[in-house]
Amino acid sequence: MRYVIPGSMAALLALAGVSHAADPRAAELTYQPWIKHCITETNCFVGIEAKGQCAPSGGFITLALQSNKRAVLSANVGTRTMLDGPISIQIDQDAPIKITNQHCHANGCGGTFALDSDMFDRLASAQNITMQATSLTGQKFSFSFSMTGFANAYHGPGIEPKVVEETQQKLQERAEKQPPPPACED
Repeated sequence: MRYVIPGSMAALLALAGVSHAADPRAAELTYQPWIKHCITETNCFVGIEAKGQCAPSGGFITLALQSNKRAVLSANVGTRTMLDGPISIQIDQDAPIKITNQHCHANGCGGTFALDSDMFDRLASAQNITMQATSLTGQKFSFSFSMTGFANAYHGPGIEPKVVEETQQKLQERAEKQPPPPACED
């Protein structure tokens, strides 16, 4: 059984989201709420996402929950080009956290960062989390995700694996009937 966690999973009523792309459709973002998916009782992810009107565009943040108040934060940006420098995450007005452990693939770049209990507490009480990056072509990405709903998703029950699988199947069926989003122009 295969689960698709981050891409179809999450994102929220955000305060702002800007992607300065050559294609204006990439900046027409739709935010989804924080959602928690659990593969097993102890293997859960909480995440949020913003999608643009063309592909690849948008971005998402997920937290792989490892134990009480410990998690690995994953930040991903939809782009076809490599990034110029690290992805940065900023919790409210705190100093930005640079995510230097990055990887890129055909539809984006991402990286991970381990959160200790102090950072997790800070995130749990935050108003927003902002993700920023710049591509080698100079395209600037900035997504500000509201933390509204994060605590409810984190403390609440996760979506059961069977429900995730059924939802994925319905989304796949719907996607097969609809044309894919248009490709973003560079």
